Amino acid sequence: MEQIASLNTRLVRALPRAIVGAYALLFSRTRAPVLTNANSNQALTALTSRPPHADDALLRARAMEIRSSERTALLDALVDGVLLVDAHGETRFANAAAVAMLGQRAAIAGTRDAIDALPLQVKRAVAAVVATRSSERRRIECDLKGDSALPVVVVVSRMQSESAASSCEELASVVIRDIRAEREADRMKSDFVAQANHELRTPLTSLRATAELFADGEIVSAEECAQFGQIILEHADRLANIIDNMLDIRRIESGMARAALEEVDFSQLVESCVAEQSAEALRRNTSLTVARSVRTATAQADPTLIRQVVLNLISNALKYTPQGGVVTLEVDTDNLARAIVVSVRDNGPGIPEQSLPRLFGKFYRVESLQKVAKGTGLGLNLCRNVVEAMHGGQIGVDSEVGSGSRFWFAIPMSQAGQQAA
Repeated sequence: MEQIASLNTRLVRALPRAIVGAYALLFSRTRAPVLTNANSNQALTALTSRPPHADDALLRARAMEIRSSERTALLDALVDGVLLVDAHGETRFANAAAVAMLGQRAAIAGTRDAIDALPLQVKRAVAAVVATRSSERRRIECDLKGDSALPVVVVVSRMQSESAASSCEELASVVIRDIRAEREADRMKSDFVAQANHELRTPLTSLRATAELFADGEIVSAEECAQFGQIILEHADRLANIIDNMLDIRRIESGMARAALEEVDFSQLVESCVAEQSAEALRRNTSLTVARSVRTATAQADPTLIRQVVLNLISNALKYTPQGGVVTLEVDTDNLARAIVVSVRDNGPGIPEQSLPRLFGKFYRVESLQKVAKGTGLGLNLCRNVVEAMHGGQIGVDSEVGSGSRFWFAIPMSQAGQQAA
């Protein structure tokens, strides 16, 4: 966690006077009002323009108070919790984030409420850095006490009170960072690796089993050779499709992919995609038509990527629509949102409501529909990345069990081609 260490360094080196001034005010259990830059400048101007016989000590004290309130406001604006404690563990300063993490009593100066709300290993680290007077920073990853068990990273460093230099008073700064987002990212990465391993292993297992039959001479007739050869081709195609989708998603998410923008006629593009899928629709005895298409549906987009999205949505609709079903496409303009909207509607089994929020996630497939059709669970995630990350658009689904589904995406007419983030 280089960022938290960097933050701690800046606090210790750049704000020692401000922190000392702030905790001196807080020690009396009062907090100076937060002043804006304009107000503080006016106050300082007024103070410095007083007659020469004015009390210089009062002016300096007032100036320090103003600056301390500004630094306090700055520390309160940080998302990381910041504590300043003495050798006895008593609080000298706690910013707003620390109070939110440790409780309201953590803000009371001169008490141990803040340090007692931290795990034992943090207390030991505070005692150690103060006792040894070492410049070493100690990093502890732990969970805060309480029902929420908030995961945090704590960095403890030593600093010396300038106002108490004559008595060599030692203090410790404690910076607390909420790492829930990092933990969730790690969990999602682990889930992705596990799911990818499963999805890749399935076709590989089938390929190996079929190859062993050939190697052992158990497949001899031309009919069997053709049958098992087709199985090998299907699993090889599935494996290649998984790898290609994973690589495409990775390139988009990493920012390596760039949209090749040009003026795209969405009506023509959708008509072309329908024509390409007409043979598959005929094979499945499913009606595939364009129900509505406006004439002026053009926007800046990458035609190859948008075509991939449309084909993916049509393919899904055909796979999950029973024979004799109907799949219709619409191309429309949303004048309010200034966007081109493409939708694919089917009269298939529909999607359970609890599955809708996860539908565009990596490798996610609706459990109740897994026997209806095969898939990798990557297609919709790739569609979302293309539409949202590369074109600044939106993608979604409206569905009800037993009534079919409507998948749609919208591409802005202007500034449609945002690059991958």
